[in-house]
Amino acid sequence: MYYLWKNTHYGIIRVSYSGLCGFVREIVASKLRLYSVTLEPSGKKENANLTLVFSDEDLTRETKSKVEEHISSVLKPMGFKPSVVWATPERGITAVIQNSYFWAGAASCAAVIVTAGFDGFFWSLFWGGAVWFVIRGLSFIAGKFRSA
Repeated sequence: MYYLWKNTHYGIIRVSYSGLCGFVREIVASKLRLYSVTLEPSGKKENANLTLVFSDEDLTRETKSKVEEHISSVLKPMGFKPSVVWATPERGITAVIQNSYFWAGAASCAAVIVTAGFDGFFWSLFWGGAVWFVIRGLSFIAGKFRSA
C-alpha cells in the first residue's frame, strides 16, 4: 500500500507502507515493537502528519520521551511531523483466547476425542509427545556435531 506524502508542482510523491515501517524500525531501538503507521498527506508547504503506534512494555517516561525526540529529530527534516502513540499489549487469558493456534489445538483435541474416544486421545498425546521429544533430542545432538 502506498501513502500520499506530498503534492508538489512537479507531481505527487508517495511512500510505501512497508518501506516506511522498515525505516522507522531501523531508527528506533530493536526492543521496541512498532504496531502501526498512518500518514496524513500534506500540502505543498507543511509537513505530513505521521502517527506511529509502539508497544510501551517496560519503558519509563524518560525513555519514551527520548524515543519520541529521536524519532522527531530524524523524521522532521524529511518532511514528516511524527506523533507517537504508546499502546499496552494484551496479556493473560484474553491473549490466549484470541490466538488462532489455541482454537486449532482445541478443535483438534475435540475431534480426536469424538472420533477415537479418551483412550485414543491419550495415546495420540503420548505418542505425539514422545516423537516431539525424540526429534528435539536428535536436533540438539545434530547441533552439537555441527558446532564441533
